Amino acid sequence: MRPRNIEIFAGLKHGHLTVIREVERDRQGIARYECKCECGGTTVLRTGHFTPKRRFCSPKCSLLFNQRSPDLTGRRFAKWVVIARDGKDGRRALWRCQCDCGTERTLAGAALSAGQTLSCGCLQKDIYGLDLTPEERLDRKRQQARETNRRNPARIKANKIKYEAKLSRATPAWLRAEHWAAMNETYEEARRLTRETSVQHQVDHIIPINGKTVSGLHVPWNLQVLTQAENVSKSNRYAGLSGD
Repeated sequence: MRPRNIEIFAGLKHGHLTVIREVERDRQGIARYECKCECGGTTVLRTGHFTPKRRFCSPKCSLLFNQRSPDLTGRRFAKWVVIARDGKDGRRALWRCQCDCGTERTLAGAALSAGQTLSCGCLQKDIYGLDLTPEERLDRKRQQARETNRRNPARIKANKIKYEAKLSRATPAWLRAEHWAAMNETYEEARRLTRETSVQHQVDHIIPINGKTVSGLHVPWNLQVLTQAENVSKSNRYAGLSGD
């Protein structure tokens, strides 16, 4: 509370308020003073209102708002960098922000602090490769797969064992030597095309050995040579059946 021995007079500075003049007393006979705030507003305070908490003209005073709102200038939030304050929306501070890609927008400080906005939208493009060509997207998937394999060698070993088990179950016992020779020629053809074209070629099962609606066999007439891109896009689907 204000010490009782402080005299209130015109020109007295109290926080952001300056006493202009004494006005008519209230019904209880308590003195009242008209004060001007540094924000430009005015207010009337009674003698007992001159306390450390009453240093602004009102709870909506812009100076009080600026004091409560932390300065975010220069701070980074994901891909946003705050440039300067850009007013307010109600009680929300607005900030002019620039994305790493160069886009500028006005954003609420609360949204930045809460992580509700991370970029102008370019982050989604970076994550999902929306602005990449099909070839670039495939190359990116390969890089991600290689990185995943590097971090999870046990997973790669488990997948290899699982695939070999499926391959073994799909290989009929009645295959003869000429069948094995024909399959070896198919694998050799894939290696030859890879060497000559510098494009990765793979041996694919026409009818997948682990398809969703149909499963083929590991036999010579069920093998074909495809580029890696074609094989990845085909996945475990059989073109002869819609929906597989």
